[in-house]
Amino acid sequence: MAEKVLWGEMTRLELEKISGQVDTILLPVGSLEQHGPHLPLDTDSFDAMYILLEAVEKLDPPRPPILPTISYGLSEHHMAFSGTVTLRPETLFSLIFDIGRSAKQHGFEKIFIYNAHGGNTNVLKEAALQLKYELDLTVFIDSGESMEPGKRELVNSKNDVHAGEYETSTSLANRIDLVDQDKIKKPTLTFPDESFEFDHKPAFFYTWSTDELTDTGVIGDPTKATVDKGEQLWDGGIKLLAERIKTVMEL
Repeated sequence: MAEKVLWGEMTRLELEKISGQVDTILLPVGSLEQHGPHLPLDTDSFDAMYILLEAVEKLDPPRPPILPTISYGLSEHHMAFSGTVTLRPETLFSLIFDIGRSAKQHGFEKIFIYNAHGGNTNVLKEAALQLKYELDLTVFIDSGESMEPGKRELVNSKNDVHAGEYETSTSLANRIDLVDQDKIKKPTLTFPDESFEFDHKPAFFYTWSTDELTDTGVIGDPTKATVDKGEQLWDGGIKLLAERIKTVMEL
């Protein structure tokens, strides 16, 4: 029988056995939100599980189990566009904390979170700190950093942060049948000042809603996306993520 890696597919006895062999579990976190007129609403959630499954395949047994995806995130900034479902920050915080508390009780000491939605990052970090201080559970968070080397090399669009060249390329590579290619278009982007564009490092934080910046819900240029770019992005990201997970397991 092939080794199971999905937590939800295991029996409790199988999970007890794996908890005696590895001290790390994996948690994909995404969102359910608009991704322009051409990408699926669950892009982030699907991709979080996708990259973890592919990365775990590159590890030697015993492999860390993957918890079910948290498929909702903090997406208030996308609510002006239909299809978006958002959590409150305290809801996501509680979910992460309660999942961590359960994992600790079942013998796991480390959680590796793969977060595919940037809007979740700050709350995930707060929950991670609380799990450390209250339960001595060590939490690691990858908010897409494993994909960054490829993005810097392959993605050339300005301000490409949402449903643009990068995300459209990766979706063309792993779910081309769900990409409405007839709806791919370059958006009109409007920033309050050029110093606030995402390609810059603003001197201070400011709040914004997606509809204030873009007419289509896209921030970036999806017309530059290709299947080849997506395949290269996934290939590099999966390899680097596998290395990161291995490092965490060996700590």
